[in-house]
Amino acid sequence: MGNINIFTRNRIVILFIAAASSLFLYFLWDLASTTTLGGGDFWGYWSATFLLRNGQNPYDPQAMALVQATQVHTGLDFTIMSWNPPSLFIVILPLTLLSITTAKFIWLIINLMLITATILVLINLYLPQDMAIPNLLFFIFAFLMPQILSGIYAGQVTILVSFGLVACMALLKKDQWFWAGAILILTTIKPHLVVLQLIYLLVYMIQKKKFQGFAGILSAGIVCLFILFTLRPQLFDDLIGLSKIAPTKWYTPTIGGWLSFTGATEAARYLIILLLPIPFLLAKHHTRFSMEFSIALLTLITIPFTFFGWSYDQAILLIPIAHIFCWLYLSKDKFLKTIISLMLITAVGVNYYQKIIGIYEVYYVWIPLFWCLIFGATWYFSTRPKYAYE
Repeated sequence: MGNINIFTRNRIVILFIAAASSLFLYFLWDLASTTTLGGGDFWGYWSATFLLRNGQNPYDPQAMALVQATQVHTGLDFTIMSWNPPSLFIVILPLTLLSITTAKFIWLIINLMLITATILVLINLYLPQDMAIPNLLFFIFAFLMPQILSGIYAGQVTILVSFGLVACMALLKKDQWFWAGAILILTTIKPHLVVLQLIYLLVYMIQKKKFQGFAGILSAGIVCLFILFTLRPQLFDDLIGLSKIAPTKWYTPTIGGWLSFTGATEAARYLIILLLPIPFLLAKHHTRFSMEFSIALLTLITIPFTFFGWSYDQAILLIPIAHIFCWLYLSKDKFLKTIISLMLITAVGVNYYQKIIGIYEVYYVWIPLFWCLIFGATWYFSTRPKYAYE
């Protein structure tokens, strides 16, 4: 009788989950098909990949405008371009076999799954496994970050970069060097967000003499190039043309973008070049600074100092934020926990307010600098005897 009851309860739970999932997908489909949720940038990605699949130049503004007028029906009076490297098109390629509405719906689901997977991998990498409350709080905090939600709304692909980076770390921890290298192909979709991290990982592989990682990178690259040039043999010429027409002096929320916006200097856009020695130093001292710490620190440095990066690209800051949660919840000082927790809540509240009033992109530059401050403070206090771990 007890076994029957357990079987019945399990079946009820499964039916409940199935019903809730079906209801969620129904409402998600309704939103995706009747609103712009998941559109925006995704329209540009889909249009460019659609052109590539049909053997046309994915970076041609006129061709993109025609696709968006006849296939996508954006209703906008301007063309949404995709200036990303062509590795992005490999990911979007299967979705071009579907109508734009269905493709947008599927991409919403994929985005949600990737975000969930990224958060869970970060929890496994950074947070204590025996502390359910900090893990749950981080999960909720991560999903409620304005950068995450705005990325979902715009159909963004930043989460692919974040997932590629954290999945690589997880695979390295399991000594899966080939697949760790292969998954890094996802970071090439927005390489400006991972300049320092990629250098570190490559040097780390050399130090460990794990050349299977380079074999994985090379294999993934060859497969992508084969698919891309099979679809469009002239793709190399397209990329040369892209370098001539793609805008580069965007006023984005980076230090360089801010200084350019104020008219101070354009040279600051390239500040990250001065920071290239940092990943080499961290890799050299890998016994002192763990891979997880190094990637978190380098991510925190890259975002404000990179060439350009939009506010939703700051979603990759989930990596150092996970480390902050670890330090914060392992600290035995309740006053410190309270103060920093209030700072985090206030910062997210201010960020939401900026989103609601539609503030200009460049004014989000304070966000990575804020996380630099919190990261530095929690790192410092975690080494002080008074605040040390329990």
